[in-house]
Amino acid sequence: MGARPHDVKSNAPGPKKQFGQHFLRDTGVLDRILRWVKPATADIFVEIGAGDGALSQRIAPIVNRLIAIELDFDRIPQLESALAPYDSATVVQGDILKLDVPRLVLADLHMGRKLRIIGNLPYNIASPIIEKMLHLPVPVMDIHVMVQLEVAGRITAEPGSRDYGFMSVHCQHHARVEMGFKVSPACFVPRPKVSSATVSFHPIERSMDAALEAEFEELCKAAFGYRRKTLANSLSKHPAIGRIAPDLLQKAQIDGSRRAEQLSVSEYERLTKILHELRTATVRERAQLIDD
Repeated sequence: MGARPHDVKSNAPGPKKQFGQHFLRDTGVLDRILRWVKPATADIFVEIGAGDGALSQRIAPIVNRLIAIELDFDRIPQLESALAPYDSATVVQGDILKLDVPRLVLADLHMGRKLRIIGNLPYNIASPIIEKMLHLPVPVMDIHVMVQLEVAGRITAEPGSRDYGFMSVHCQHHARVEMGFKVSPACFVPRPKVSSATVSFHPIERSMDAALEAEFEELCKAAFGYRRKTLANSLSKHPAIGRIAPDLLQKAQIDGSRRAEQLSVSEYERLTKILHELRTATVRERAQLIDD
């Protein structure tokens, strides 16, 4: 199984506020994450924000491949030292939002293998990281991340709840999401002001093409643009959807007096398909008028 994880050195560089660094130091929580994720010998993992390798060292001895990504240059020497005993591990310095993740993993994703993603995400950029991971053009088995408890609540919220919004619909459209467990601020150095939680994503394979996906996002943002208004009023204010909003709701058999947070993900998906059909029909009608 290789070397055992070593303790973080006391002379390690201090956390940097600009990177939103809060390092998980509770060994009990680290071990619980491992039991939650269940890494296996054939797995290909990308770890986001590997830091000093506290979690990396627990994963590397088990899996086939671990790509540990860390933005902070000052953390790289310690991370490389921590992972040196493991042939499975590679350290990559870079910004996860800018890195070409498919290029890093494509050579390993053969014979039907799928990527697994894990990370303790910086609070200030958790949402764009999750969005990027959900849109990767490579097969992803699952995503396990730690985020601010409030964000985890929004990701996993159900229709009709206070936390249910665009992020809920967007995430649940792309994946089956599950709340993991809460983590106290006392488990981190430095100690954050808020609690954290683990959340998992199991991507759903869909047949919607790029155009439909863009319309899905456009529609959902329009619906949640005015949370206190009815769905009909919110959609009517959108410059591109407003003109056809009444017809759209009627064809989808959705009561326009409902509010955006009351609709399920499947209802938004149905609205998107009808929106696309209405727009396609409009284009055909315009083309026919030109021909005539």
